[in-house]
Amino acid sequence: MKSGLDDLLTTRRFSRRALMGGTAASAAVLALHGLADPRLSFAASGKEFHCAWPYDPPPKGNFNLMQGASPESIMGPPNIYADLIVEPFAMYYWASGDWLPLLATEWSFQNGDTFTVNMRKGAKWSDGNEVTSKDVLTTFWCARLLSNSLWDYIDKIEAPDDYTVNFHMSKPSTVVQRYVLRFNTMSDVTYGSWAKKIEDLYNSGKTVADPEGKQLLQQFTNFQPPDVIANGPFKIDVSSITQAQFTLPKNETSWNADKVPFDRMINFNGETPVITPVVLAKNVDYATHGFPPATEKAFEAEGIRIIRPPTYSGPALFINYNKLGHVFNDARVRQAIAMAVNRAQNGTVSLGESGVGVKYMAGFSDTLVPQWMAQADVSELNTYDYDQDKATSLLQEAGWKKGSDGVWAAKDGTKAAFELIFPAEFADWSASGQDLSDQLNKFGFKITPRAVTYTQEPVNVDKGDFELAIQGWGSSTSPHPQFAYVADLFTHNYIIAINNGGRGMDFPLKQQTSSGAVDLQELVINSALGLDQNAQKANVAKIAKAFNELLPIIPLFERLGNNAVLENVRVKPWPPDGDPIYKNSFYADGIVTMLMYTGKLQPV
Repeated sequence: MKSGLDDLLTTRRFSRRALMGGTAASAAVLALHGLADPRLSFAASGKEFHCAWPYDPPPKGNFNLMQGASPESIMGPPNIYADLIVEPFAMYYWASGDWLPLLATEWSFQNGDTFTVNMRKGAKWSDGNEVTSKDVLTTFWCARLLSNSLWDYIDKIEAPDDYTVNFHMSKPSTVVQRYVLRFNTMSDVTYGSWAKKIEDLYNSGKTVADPEGKQLLQQFTNFQPPDVIANGPFKIDVSSITQAQFTLPKNETSWNADKVPFDRMINFNGETPVITPVVLAKNVDYATHGFPPATEKAFEAEGIRIIRPPTYSGPALFINYNKLGHVFNDARVRQAIAMAVNRAQNGTVSLGESGVGVKYMAGFSDTLVPQWMAQADVSELNTYDYDQDKATSLLQEAGWKKGSDGVWAAKDGTKAAFELIFPAEFADWSASGQDLSDQLNKFGFKITPRAVTYTQEPVNVDKGDFELAIQGWGSSTSPHPQFAYVADLFTHNYIIAINNGGRGMDFPLKQQTSSGAVDLQELVINSALGLDQNAQKANVAKIAKAFNELLPIIPLFERLGNNAVLENVRVKPWPPDGDPIYKNSFYADGIVTMLMYTGKLQPV
């Protein structure tokens, strides 16, 4: 009988890049991580927790955590383990709507236009300095240069004392609470001089769109501090970083260091192909990578538990409208693609039962649609059910024709022959891209799939160096749809892609719909206006209907986690299935992070 690993090595769906011919390459991966054989269990060394998160080691990788979730920013937030290094004010329980206070003790909306945070007194950085409002001001000024969406709603931050911060809202909104409380506070020692330059830039009337702002942004993204000054219970041991792993020892100066019962964390580097054999070797306690169905079976055969929390997001087809606007500007073409692709199949091929085809095509999670939209509005959404005959009719209405070679041509004669890029090491998104290519090719397109290393692919998208691409729709960040629409319409579009020096998909946010002209940027902001969340639902319905008709990106499936949990080696059993913590978006308010903070995750 074959072992779980043998099945994994021979299955068609396992990445050839990872194993390069089978067991020899697997052995090389294991040797890199200090393991001799994938079937050997590792004994715990002290009270350790072993995690897995990709990064680029120095010199490419650096400690400018303000750069965000890029492998070049080692543990840059949003990142479930960054929350244990540079704490946010609080974390959120998605099932109950309650908050877990961390660097803040209280917060509230005041006078209808101000959000006030009262900070925890006595919290310290790893350099011995106290965490104060000065650090918070510095953090959010730096966030402004990076086009953080909080600044769509606020116009001023003030600190009346060392432990109070007031965020003045030019556009009062409930999402200000989420943007503020979940942002990771950085040290003024590291970023203070940058914050002063940024504040001076904006106070002079200039922005990141001006030459001076662009120059400052470039300088800031090139900034590489020598270390991370931590305020959370763990810090990064810079000297321990290798290509394979690094250590996060306990940060004894943290206010809650004694509440987390682990002495250190060991983080293993790599995306799905590299991490898979390390998980099988029982040297990782928790991994959130998108593992293929065959890998799941191998894990379960080794006694590794699989949990399936939601992400409220997934992969989508992105189009470069700067290059291909003459082909795809007609919404009927995008609608036809939505109907030509079996989204349920795309999800199943990619992640088995953890890949669920998108139904409502509203731009945010199907799970959340009934909570945010009245049934009458939901009934107006086109679900674009799989129907290639209707897809054919729509393309013909848009002036497309099929040539004698069976390949579609656009109204202007352009052949429907395009390259589709996707992240090579993301096993789920790679499978999604391959299946999407196969389905469209059978329908009459000529799609050439190309895997690009996961660190480079989103940069290519932001710079506009692509034709078609797989990137994310929806948001794992917050249950409010506004966050999903930021991801759909801003992140890889000209609003935020500027941070990588380009215009992204370059989809114009002023559009015509069957209901008239819309400004999608304005609708995104308006979807969260006001301090009454129920009153926001009408604006959510407006943008949902506009997105559903325009389909600027084409969501494919919604991902549930298939996260690997190893119990009884270094860590005692996790809460049972059905525990409310598993309603959390595990990439946002990290399940493992909150279990650590509350002492519900214990070493053996």
